[in-house]
Amino acid sequence: MKMNEAREAIIDRLALELPQAIDLDRFLRAVVKELGLMMEVDRCDVIQLASPGQLRISHEWRASEDVLSSEGTIIPLDVIQLTEHVDLSKPIRMDDTSAPGLDHKVRLLASTLGTRSLLVVPVILNGSVLGLVGLHNTRAPRVWLDEEVSFLQSIAKQLAIGYQYTRLFTDKQREAETTRALLEIANALNAHSDFGKVTSLVLERAVAMVHADYGALGVVDPNGGRITLAAFIAAPHAETENVRGLIDVHGKSLDISEYPALMDVLAQGKTFRLLDTELPFPFRLGFNAVLGGRAALVAPVRVGGQTFGLLGLVWSVAREGFDDQEVALVEGIADQIGTALERDQLSAEILRLRSELHERHSEDKIIGQAPSIRRAIKLALSVADTQTSVLLQGASGTGKELLANLIHYNSGREHKPYIKLNCGAIPETLLESEIFGHEKGAFTDARARRRGKFEEADGGTLFLDEIGEMSLSAQVRLLRVLQNGELTRVGGNEVIKTDVRVIAATNVDLERAVEQNTFRRDLYYRLSVFPIRLPSLKERAEDIYPLVFHFLEHFKQKTGRFVGGISKQALHALTSYDWPGNVRELENAIEFAVIIASGRQIEVADLPEAISKLGTAEEGRLKGDRGRAASEGRTVTIEIDLPSTMDEIERQAIEATLDYTGGDKTRASKTLGIGRKTLYRKLEQYGPEERDG
Repeated sequence: MKMNEAREAIIDRLALELPQAIDLDRFLRAVVKELGLMMEVDRCDVIQLASPGQLRISHEWRASEDVLSSEGTIIPLDVIQLTEHVDLSKPIRMDDTSAPGLDHKVRLLASTLGTRSLLVVPVILNGSVLGLVGLHNTRAPRVWLDEEVSFLQSIAKQLAIGYQYTRLFTDKQREAETTRALLEIANALNAHSDFGKVTSLVLERAVAMVHADYGALGVVDPNGGRITLAAFIAAPHAETENVRGLIDVHGKSLDISEYPALMDVLAQGKTFRLLDTELPFPFRLGFNAVLGGRAALVAPVRVGGQTFGLLGLVWSVAREGFDDQEVALVEGIADQIGTALERDQLSAEILRLRSELHERHSEDKIIGQAPSIRRAIKLALSVADTQTSVLLQGASGTGKELLANLIHYNSGREHKPYIKLNCGAIPETLLESEIFGHEKGAFTDARARRRGKFEEADGGTLFLDEIGEMSLSAQVRLLRVLQNGELTRVGGNEVIKTDVRVIAATNVDLERAVEQNTFRRDLYYRLSVFPIRLPSLKERAEDIYPLVFHFLEHFKQKTGRFVGGISKQALHALTSYDWPGNVRELENAIEFAVIIASGRQIEVADLPEAISKLGTAEEGRLKGDRGRAASEGRTVTIEIDLPSTMDEIERQAIEATLDYTGGDKTRASKTLGIGRKTLYRKLEQYGPEERDG
């Protein structure tokens, strides 16, 4: 009778708690307090099944401060093994935990809990054990009565109902929050016409809502093999230096055909859940170290029933998984973006065109994220669809022709003729004829009429490279065409009307040439209405990495030779070099290295001599630093390039260890924890250079 009255009293008091605090935490704290007081025990607690290998004491009440606290304690106990000794679905009653004959697993549990006498009953919901409620006497044994066990079981049933009630309420709250969040995003999408701006706003909101470290939106090309970054947003607390470095290295466009999981998202249109604990070691290492991630969700963005892009959110903290509410929220955001794109097909097409911009001609990509080159590209795209003449200025090898290509292919004239002429490569006596054409008999060997480049380019674009080399007489003719679109062939009188967009380029200072009377002032002013300066490679050193990897892939395909990447030392040599020949010199250097290093990784010695000298000096410095560290008893660190295969990572570790031990292979094998024969076998695998070193 006493136990029934006590149960009713506790339930009544808990009922008063629920309307005030519907969260599970306060509910459980009320339970352990009421039970502990009622049952006159030293401690009452709730033990949750944190994972198959752990128990965690989540809530606790103590009779006094003298009673040892165990709240927050994690017990590394394999629950599956424990169930072989104890049936967790039934009460556990131990009057005296020091009594002989107790199973060692049970004794370990009692010892960890600091308990002399223990009564534990399970909290069961829909057949599953959610946790345990425990009553403890910490100082003396206690005989637990049957009615006390029945009473605690009845409370555990009420606890399960309360848990279900609070969980349902919490789920409803989260569902309401999700709905409000999606409504906010929908309002943002409807309130802005600049899709780039609104995408950033949406990503920022999404990152905040799901407490991710950063988010990104990628646009997939029509063939589905590449993805281009359209927006990237990080939380204020997030450390994204490595991620941004990866973007700099690969540019904003990435080949995803080698990533099956992402290709499955595109093909099946299903959200991909990524946990680092499920990844093979090399991929987990890359995900953790480079992307700064421990977990990620990647959802498809659909437009018109087709996958247009991918929305990705990354967390830097370890997770056991994602609940359905989180996945639904991310998928809802992706659907909102897709709906906005479908509504505004123009924005979708603009993003698609941006994605394809550098894919028109695989050998003609403009690679780089440095502000100076991005400004040049932005100016080129701004002037592309006008009729304005453009003057491209920059040293040889900076990419003036590539920028001219970009202007033409985005000008609205891309389906019309595109004629290129290097004025410095044609003798002065023939240049006028080449540009403007000539009549039969205009000069010796002029046996027939010939149309010039202006006539050939009618309706399209004429690119005049090295225009500073043009003769003064040719400059007069060019000025006339630019002013009124009219020309006469050499030796002729017929006025010919043309519609030609002129893009001129020079690597000389035309202002100085005007002062020296080698270039006409009026022509200079006509051409320099819209000047664009291209930076030297030295001015955009941050772009060397992405350029190296771009040229590496290009020449691997062009030459048909396999190259297993490029060493960090070789990369350092490339970034340390001054590049007087700019991007063209870098391109030639990589082609040279691919041919030399066929079948293996590019090393410093494979680079042209002027560059390899710098790298050899750096390698010597590293070896010296490692040797000095060993003699002084210090440790050293090595940097691992990602992505790398396990063989490549292993090779770097072995080479650095040999440097550290001064080439002593016995010490190196002991330091690495491998046998000496194993070390020799691996050195044999790497080749004679490593075997001798």
